[in-house]
Amino acid sequence: MENKVTLKLLRSLNQLGKKFPYYSPVAHRLRFRIDNDKTPTMGININLVITVNESFLNELSNNKLENLVLHEIMHYVCNHHERYMNNQLRKVLPHSIHNICMDLEINEFLNDLPENGFKAIDFDLPKGKSYEEYLLIINSDMPPKLKTLLESLQAGRAGRAATGEIDMSNDVLITEAEYEKFKYIYKAIYNSLIDEMDRIGKENNSDDILRKIEKKKYPWEQVFQNIIVTKVTEITAGFKYRTYQKANRRYSHAPDIIFPQYFDYKKKISLVIIMDVSGSMGDNVNNMYGIMKSMVNIIDIDIKVTILEVNTSVQNIIYDFNFNKTKIKSKDGGGTDMRAGLGFVYDERLDCDLIIVMTDSYTPWPKPPLFPEKTVVLTNNLDKYDGPYPVYPVLF
Repeated sequence: MENKVTLKLLRSLNQLGKKFPYYSPVAHRLRFRIDNDKTPTMGININLVITVNESFLNELSNNKLENLVLHEIMHYVCNHHERYMNNQLRKVLPHSIHNICMDLEINEFLNDLPENGFKAIDFDLPKGKSYEEYLLIINSDMPPKLKTLLESLQAGRAGRAATGEIDMSNDVLITEAEYEKFKYIYKAIYNSLIDEMDRIGKENNSDDILRKIEKKKYPWEQVFQNIIVTKVTEITAGFKYRTYQKANRRYSHAPDIIFPQYFDYKKKISLVIIMDVSGSMGDNVNNMYGIMKSMVNIIDIDIKVTILEVNTSVQNIIYDFNFNKTKIKSKDGGGTDMRAGLGFVYDERLDCDLIIVMTDSYTPWPKPPLFPEKTVVLTNNLDKYDGPYPVYPVLF
């Protein structure tokens, strides 16, 4: 991604977070990918990745870009991916009509959209209807203006097909295979985002939201994703972020929002996750693996993952999320020793760029510390943490 394009996208996210605090949890998780071959404009998938055509992007004013990114966010927040996959007219009407109906549902709330940012009035349709209601209206009696638009779209597609170009003009990007693969994980991430947005929406003073959030624990999924993206950016682009401070109760805090700058997809990084599987962690362990896998997939770069399950010793080693069992057995009665996990990485000379330790902090730590420059700790029990590593207080 070129620097100019990157800065333009990052500016739009930054402005959106300030103007619309309710939507900031989604804006802060968005990832961008330039796709000039298959995406003529802009589209969003169920992994919160927005694909962008660079030429189209360069023609947009900053204000139009902000509104268009918010448009894509609203597709996600309105759960259009899942609603489309479960719609009874999905195989009756073409995807382009579904996409237009989704646009009509959300564009009433947006201004200064690019050309073809259609609203209900453009097709002599009633305002304020849902995606499903617009579908039913169009299926029974298609408006003449919409029919004319579809004919021009089909002619455009035929021209592109003749030249070998691929058309993906619909901005809700989803395939059946993608949905089947991620629908359960997607639902968990989606629900988590909606809950977080609701919490932010209930703040008394929206101007003070960011200051108040800093005093709270973040959901571990957000912290995990931000740390991964930051490290990938550092390795592939050479940008160094200060996302945490030394382990000190006064300065320990949840991370600021981190945006990726540029990913070189030819490079690979290696990640070790040391997971506390003692009894005190309970069922948290089983609930976390699917989300972690999805987070790694979202980043859309080759990441080698090794998981060490640790209580008082290394109980199990998992490579690349290939689980051979459905449930992790925690050791009864607790007992954790992170010296065992970090010592294993040292003794076995595991090649890794980043080590993330997930624990409730009831553990001793190696002295002197091993891998202090590449290890971070996520804990839901900051008061008990006495380790030497940068730490994030989280909610498991």
